[in-house]
Amino acid sequence: MNRWPLNKAYTWESAPFLRLLLPLAVGIMAYDNFPEWNLFNALIVVVLSFIVLCILMLRKASGSQVILFVAVNCLLACGGHCIAWLNDSGRQPSFYERHCYKDNTTCLARIIAEPNDKEHSWKIPVKVIRAIDSGGITYTSGVGILYIYKDDLPMLYHCGDTILLPGKWEQVANAGNPHEFDHARYLRHNNICCQQFCAAKAVRLHAQHNTADESASERAHKWCMVQLDKYISDVPTKGLIQAMLLGDEVNLDNDTRQSYSDTGIVHIIAISGGNIMMFFAVIVFLLRWIKNKKYNWIAYVVALPLIWFYVVMAGASPSAIRAAIMFSLLAVGILFSKNNNSLNQLFATAFILLCAQPMWLYSLGFQLSFVAVLAIIIFYAPAYKFIQPKQEVKMYKWLKWLYRKLFETIAASLAAEILVAPLVVYYFHNFPLMFLVANVLAFAFMFIVLLLGMLIIGFSWLPAVATIFGIINVWLVGCFNSLLKWLQLFNPTSFHFLKLTLPQLVLLYLVIIGVALLLLRKQKRGLFIALGSMCGLLLLMCIGKWYSLQQERFVVYNIGKTNHMELISGDHYSVLSQDTVAPAKIRYATEPAHIHWQAWQRAVDTRDSLLYVGGKSILILNEPVSGGPFEVNYVVINYHADINIKQLHDVFPDAHLVIGNNYIRKEQLAIVKAAGDASVGLHVVGIDGACFGWTSWPPF
Repeated sequence: MNRWPLNKAYTWESAPFLRLLLPLAVGIMAYDNFPEWNLFNALIVVVLSFIVLCILMLRKASGSQVILFVAVNCLLACGGHCIAWLNDSGRQPSFYERHCYKDNTTCLARIIAEPNDKEHSWKIPVKVIRAIDSGGITYTSGVGILYIYKDDLPMLYHCGDTILLPGKWEQVANAGNPHEFDHARYLRHNNICCQQFCAAKAVRLHAQHNTADESASERAHKWCMVQLDKYISDVPTKGLIQAMLLGDEVNLDNDTRQSYSDTGIVHIIAISGGNIMMFFAVIVFLLRWIKNKKYNWIAYVVALPLIWFYVVMAGASPSAIRAAIMFSLLAVGILFSKNNNSLNQLFATAFILLCAQPMWLYSLGFQLSFVAVLAIIIFYAPAYKFIQPKQEVKMYKWLKWLYRKLFETIAASLAAEILVAPLVVYYFHNFPLMFLVANVLAFAFMFIVLLLGMLIIGFSWLPAVATIFGIINVWLVGCFNSLLKWLQLFNPTSFHFLKLTLPQLVLLYLVIIGVALLLLRKQKRGLFIALGSMCGLLLLMCIGKWYSLQQERFVVYNIGKTNHMELISGDHYSVLSQDTVAPAKIRYATEPAHIHWQAWQRAVDTRDSLLYVGGKSILILNEPVSGGPFEVNYVVINYHADINIKQLHDVFPDAHLVIGNNYIRKEQLAIVKAAGDASVGLHVVGIDGACFGWTSWPPF
């Protein structure tokens, strides 16, 4: 007798949560890109789709599958839109910005994270709970960013304190530099819409944090942080262990993060599946006295609440919650003796997460974590089969175990990189050439470091033992970081300036899908998909390269307290001004433009005052001038002195004036008012963003 089913199931049949996940994600993206489509319209579509769905299910009419399919997908997509709308704190009637429109409004806010030390200010995330004005007290909701300018006093506020501050909130805005990271959108996805800059004297302490109000997870987190701080003397090591074990990056060194990113192992810093499995392994070890396999389920019953407590204690990041939900689904399947479908579990986990936090769809941690697990599920078995030794080598049992784990780690790294690498290039413009070596070493490093961190906390009641573990950890992290710096040397400079546009990313994934269909499923259509997508990808890359070689641009960047000007010509750039700020600050503002325009190689700097770019004449004015009139298209004011707009207009009657950041904010506003009164064309970099042009935009 033939077994059922006779035909192999499609992916959406063996993993049905994929059918639910895709329309939900479409609805969330629709809300993010078309926020003007209000909740009422989405609810009408939901109700109509539900009615159509009920009618079709009751009548069971033939030929209605297409209508049923459309109704279900509309229901899910509009449901995703509604969930995103309800999750958006800026849409709520109690949002604090709606109640802070008066000059005399005072806000009562609770500090929700420790103040972050910036160059000239303290960055403090706060939750606004009250708006107080002459009309009374209004209960509010929403999170904002408070920047307190530094003075001679140290920071006096801490997480959990409630403070009184002015109600002068403003929308978060980007600097306006070309192709910069969209920080405002990132904060909006995290339900942070407003910020405020104020002097230290404008803020008053209302009440200190009461430790009695802390939850058990918060107290456990603080206690563990104190133990690691006590027994690990080296600050970079302490920051790394606290981030890897407790999800707290307050002491994590930026150089360490960059080093891990450049070698492709930044994922070990985040709480993820590795931490969960390590935690579960410790629980299994403690329950090793249970010999009967019939009672293996006890380990899962014990582990489930402990793992969720650990995830909450570690900050409940998207990758940690994803791992915890997948482990929970696995545990439930084992407890109820059900077969586990890893692919369906992954889609179910993503569906649950997006229902709870829809904007995690745009979280880089969520995307990388989801894609990495998806790649391992699909490609791990073929990768392991491809690299495993064909002949078995005779050796000791423990050495054989290490030998097998080495090849398993290599296979997992190769599998994950297949789908993760395009995203890494798209977001970070970097490809770690030695990722395979770094990931194999990182696997062993993460296991040992996490174990030592647990031992430090576990033996904190024996200071001598905990100190020894701390010393070992410092030595191990130092050796590993030195090894990573050596591996970084293998990356060519050009590999730090890679570029993938969104259409190119989609085509690259289609190439991967086509090759996978051809090699794993033996489907000939995979060859046509791969070849067609590869042709399209190469065409777009050639067109983009041609545009970059033909380009000619002039840029005045929006960087505080300096006028940084560049001339982009082909695939090179030249600096036109002398900078007085830190090189790292310059690089942060200019590198995205260099990458997008593929002009990251520096040519010989020039100090010419008169430039011709894209058929436009540009004069860099380094000192006040009189006389004229002179015919130029743009005049960049590159000095700091009183500006007479009318006199400049008489000297350069047809010119558009550009004011850089050599003037403070108050002076810029005065210049804007004077230019408006005189009807003079003006671009103020500090207010309007960077001034750049004039070659036509590359379309791809």
